[in-house]
This record gives sequence, C-alpha cells and structure tokens, in this order.
Amino acid sequence: SVEDIEALPWEPRSINIKPSRFGSLRRLCDTYDYCEEKGIEPYGGGQFELGPGRGQIQYLASLFHPHAPNDVAPGDYNLYEPRAGLPRSPLEPQPEPTGFRWG
Repeated sequence: SVEDIEALPWEPRSINIKPSRFGSLRRLCDTYDYCEEKGIEPYGGGQFELGPGRGQIQYLASLFHPHAPNDVAPGDYNLYEPRAGLPRSPLEPQPEPTGFRWG
C-alpha cells in the first residue's frame, strides 16, 4: 500500500506489485497512482494465481507495467515445452466485453 511504501527507510526505485495483497481495488489503484507520481517503477508479482486471479494480474500488468519484469505471464509460457507461436513481450491488452480478466 502507499502507507507501506512511505514507511520504508528509503525511497524505492521499483516495487513489486502483488494485487491480491492490497485488499481493495481502490488501494491498489492508489498505489499505482502514487508510484507514477513519485517515479517508482512497479513490476508484476504473482502468488501462484489460478483461474480468474491469474487473468486479472496479467491484465493489470499489461496496463500499468507492460515493459517491466514480471512473473505473471499466461500459463502457456510456463509449460515445459511452450507451444510454438506464443507472442513476445510486451503483450497488448485484449479487453473482453464483460469481466475483468485477460481476454
């Protein structure tokens, strides 16, 4: 959260964003706004999200830090032998008509 960042003994240059640890979407968005305001580079961090949570963290990463390192790639990238033709990073957002997930 913003409070956690401000409590650090130094101003970070980058910070790992794990959306599920923020509690609310408002707190998450406030943190993204704070990072932009302070020039702090966010990057994506997962917590073994599956199903809807994985899609949500991927979508947030594509919107707020598409060029940063992350560990939130679509599941096919984690296969022992990834299938041919997977797109290269950064992945473009692909909004769906309903819901909040990777399209």
